[in-house]
Amino acid sequence: MKIKLLYLIIFFTTNSFFLFSQTNVSGGLFNDTTWSISGSPYIVTADVALFPGNTLTIEQGVTIKFNSGTKLILRGTLISSAATGNEIIFTSNLSNPTKGSWTGIEVENNQGGKIIASNIKGEYADNFIRIMNSSTGEVLNINNSEIKNCNRAFYGYDGHSNHTVILDNLNVNNNNYGYIYAQNVTLTNSVFSDGEKGIHCWENIPNMSISDSEFYNFSIWPFNMEGEIDNCHIHDNAVGIRMKPNLIVKNSTIEFNVIGIEANYPNQISGANIFDNKICDNSQHNFKHLYSYPITISNNCWCSNVESKISQSIFDAYDDVSLGIVTFTPFKNNCSSTLNTETFNIKNDLSFYPNPARDKITLSENVQGNYKIYSINGVLVKKGIVTKKMNISELSKGLYLIKVTNLDQTEFSIKKLIKK
Repeated sequence: MKIKLLYLIIFFTTNSFFLFSQTNVSGGLFNDTTWSISGSPYIVTADVALFPGNTLTIEQGVTIKFNSGTKLILRGTLISSAATGNEIIFTSNLSNPTKGSWTGIEVENNQGGKIIASNIKGEYADNFIRIMNSSTGEVLNINNSEIKNCNRAFYGYDGHSNHTVILDNLNVNNNNYGYIYAQNVTLTNSVFSDGEKGIHCWENIPNMSISDSEFYNFSIWPFNMEGEIDNCHIHDNAVGIRMKPNLIVKNSTIEFNVIGIEANYPNQISGANIFDNKICDNSQHNFKHLYSYPITISNNCWCSNVESKISQSIFDAYDDVSLGIVTFTPFKNNCSSTLNTETFNIKNDLSFYPNPARDKITLSENVQGNYKIYSINGVLVKKGIVTKKMNISELSKGLYLIKVTNLDQTEFSIKKLIKK
């Protein structure tokens, strides 16, 4: 009996060690280093710096927690590659973290700093990843990862640099900024959502390539950049796209924003680089011009073949004589034939009662999917999962639009709601 009791004590003591183990880290890493799953979580108690010529490898499943104000400085290569479901997590060590609870990861790329990562999660940083210097070569190569709840997900170098950044299959959400001072970035198959501003690029060289991605729910704009946007879905933002001189937008759907495209650049720019897009259903204006020079934005689909109807959705000299004229002809009649991004099937069978309604509405049929409710000026006021009876009691009196999308996001219906 004593032997069995001793065995049980050793068993539980040993396993408790592994269950509650953690590793405190700080200071310099002067050799190749591995942060292993057996030492997880790693608690960064003061700044950690990886020195040139060395590699920090983080095993899959490891969690790194940062005390307030601490950061990871990279002058060597960080390799953090994991499998789906066994992600590497970079987060705050606070029990109730907020945006900016820790500083972030600083890449001193002029000394060889670099990140190669897959299946990582970053959250609650000030700048989750910041590129500090001018350099050449690849600095970031990140795929299949999520960055959320940061002040800025990516902070690029504020000055010209020839470094390159490769990003693929990212979910960047609930950050104030998606990517500020971006340059030499190739972004594919990603979703940026739920912030103030998306991607900002100040360079006048078209060195940005964004394709096959979705941008939505930005309270200011998802794009203020030079470069190329191809085959993207841009929706439910205050302004879908702010035009700049060397911006190319093609094969994309720009819809359900307050303003679809805004030409707010003071010097004359050409609209010839905006073509083969679907620009429809933006609540105030599909296109808004803010300066006096003329602009041509032809060869796009406006979801109508009636020239006068298209003109009503464009704000230009016909609305304010101080502005220039926007020429939108010739226009394309068939959106689906020119756009790879048009995967939605618009249905008109959404039915609910009563309408006008005071507290609740009841859908006529059972629907599985998600809903969004917009004020008449395009501001998202409520969203959630569709139920048979939907509570609208918190809405103010007025006119709204309800958009219901099915589970696989291939169909949607939209209808007006009057709240009394």
